[in-house]
Amino acid sequence: MIVVDSSNFISWMRASRNPITLLAVPAQAGELVSCGIIRSEVLRGVVKPNVKEQLTEFFQIVPEVALTPALLHEAAEMAWRLDRQGNILPITDLLIGACAQKAKATLISEDPHFQRIPGLKVRAEL
Repeated sequence: MIVVDSSNFISWMRASRNPITLLAVPAQAGELVSCGIIRSEVLRGVVKPNVKEQLTEFFQIVPEVALTPALLHEAAEMAWRLDRQGNILPITDLLIGACAQKAKATLISEDPHFQRIPGLKVRAEL
């Protein structure tokens, strides 16, 4: 199972690579999950309405880890523990990390923040 961070979507689009095409195989195989934070970060940055529409449709078919009160609590606890260790991470990254852990998924991300979340499986490439 994989979760793809918004930083990868953004990098791919800047390089004129279609994320939907790149993720078609894992999505069709049922190996791709996402979360609302990733969807929101990706869609807010899309300039072209037709690209936004295509990505919106794509995110609607990808299973999503729900941002439940329990998951929000887990992210808050993770933030508290990491803060005490001097690892101050953005709450959005902690929420994405908590979603990936909940799904027992590997997070695909170029963002080095995720390497600092204990127990999170991370790699940069698909």
